[in-house]
Amino acid sequence: MVREDRGIMSVKELRRVHVIRQTMEKRLTQVKAGILLGLTPRHIRRLMERVAQAGDHGLAHRGRGKPSNRRIPETVKAKGLKLSAQR
Repeated sequence: MVREDRGIMSVKELRRVHVIRQTMEKRLTQVKAGILLGLTPRHIRRLMERVAQAGDHGLAHRGRGKPSNRRIPETVKAKGLKLSAQR
């Protein structure tokens, strides 16, 4: 059995999925969807395209689970801890 990678989506992302799905089913216009989500109709079209290509999880934040670009390297962190332990 292949394990499927299922990411956790925030409430904001789930709301986006719901509204974008309604827009794709023509129950909402792109303008009304934009008003509901606080986005432009152009961005709504981009999100619709991403859902069509990647599914609902295409709207999840892509940086989730990745380490920060601003993190302190382990060598610097270890050196700082060593210096603070000496004092």
